[in-house]
Amino acid sequence: MNERSHDSLFLHADGDSFFVACELSQNPEYDGLPVVVGEDRGIAVAMSPEAKKLGVTRGMPVFQIKKEFPSVIILPHHFDLYRKISDGVYATLLSYLDRVEIYSIDECFAEVKMSDVRFFGSEKKLAMAIQHEIWQTFGVTYSIGIARTKALAKTASKLNKPSGVVILLNEFEEHEALKKTDVEDVWGIGRRTSPRLIQMGIHTAHDFIMYSSDHIERFFSEPLRVLQLELSGQSIHLIASCTDPRDQQSIQSTSTFRPPSNDPRIIWSELSDNAEHACARARELRLLTRSVSFFVKTTEFVHHFADAKLPVFTTDPGVVLNALEPYLSTVLVRGERIRSTGIILHALLREEDVPRDLFGRQDSAFAQLVIEKVADAVRTKFGRGALMRASSQKVSVHERGNSFPKRG
Repeated sequence: MNERSHDSLFLHADGDSFFVACELSQNPEYDGLPVVVGEDRGIAVAMSPEAKKLGVTRGMPVFQIKKEFPSVIILPHHFDLYRKISDGVYATLLSYLDRVEIYSIDECFAEVKMSDVRFFGSEKKLAMAIQHEIWQTFGVTYSIGIARTKALAKTASKLNKPSGVVILLNEFEEHEALKKTDVEDVWGIGRRTSPRLIQMGIHTAHDFIMYSSDHIERFFSEPLRVLQLELSGQSIHLIASCTDPRDQQSIQSTSTFRPPSNDPRIIWSELSDNAEHACARARELRLLTRSVSFFVKTTEFVHHFADAKLPVFTTDPGVVLNALEPYLSTVLVRGERIRSTGIILHALLREEDVPRDLFGRQDSAFAQLVIEKVADAVRTKFGRGALMRASSQKVSVHERGNSFPKRG
């Protein structure tokens, strides 16, 4: 549903160092210590404030962290835990507000009606009530922004991290917030666009909204002009609420790894891991697909895509990978180094809505999923890394290379 009630506001809830916070909820003895998540990826994916203060940055190689910051605690990912807490936070927001949009695993937008504000006494009291319940229930903190548009709400949630509450209700408050926000930190302005804006003398979000709209339209694409309107207080992006996660049309799993590589073995192991994670999430929701795609992103931030149709509706990562493997060589350009990968399951259907065929192929595919569901149970009990496909195993350091295999 994409609509907005008259005179409503937007809320943006943003997890504070979300992956690390989830780990600390299970390991409180690490609270207050420098913690990094990403051991299994080889790079820092998330850092606690204490680790950031030491100088650890996102994407820093694990070996470098161990060498330069021996006091840092480095943990592997536990995606099942993050998804469980993320789903719980979403459900918590739905208990307060009618329309909630999942934006990412650690971010949600929601519509705030004036009746919600009156019930709690103020926008700030509403935000603090949501914050308190999330902390008490899941042991993680969220920063919350409330404003007249989605872009302003997202800007607000970033201003007072961690555990911040920032409310922007009038033009003066909005302009003061935008003056504190660097243009490269604005939602929707990418790393290729921000240098161009800075060259034009646009250094803050406030500079951006004050700049000639005619020039923005002339030199940039339409989304940037829409963003300028949003930051100026004109609501254009609305809430795409989905109260039932089984109604979602796609599921995506991505990963960034280091060092970047053009070794197909390394890239395929990352894609295989993406496929396992996406399919496990779909099985959890009892959704199936016949349409899949994957992408690779180069160190120059160029994306290459490929897609395929599956012979049956399934969430078997083996079937998905078999369908995509012939396309791998078509997206790997000789010499380009890949930094991230992703798998997307499209046009999802609920299990009960999947059509059967005359020859029983679909019934056979359902039967084969029993194996994956048993594997899911093992992972739930012993951790996601307890059972995985051989193709998802990371290539060992001495096997890693940056050359394509020679062709006969």
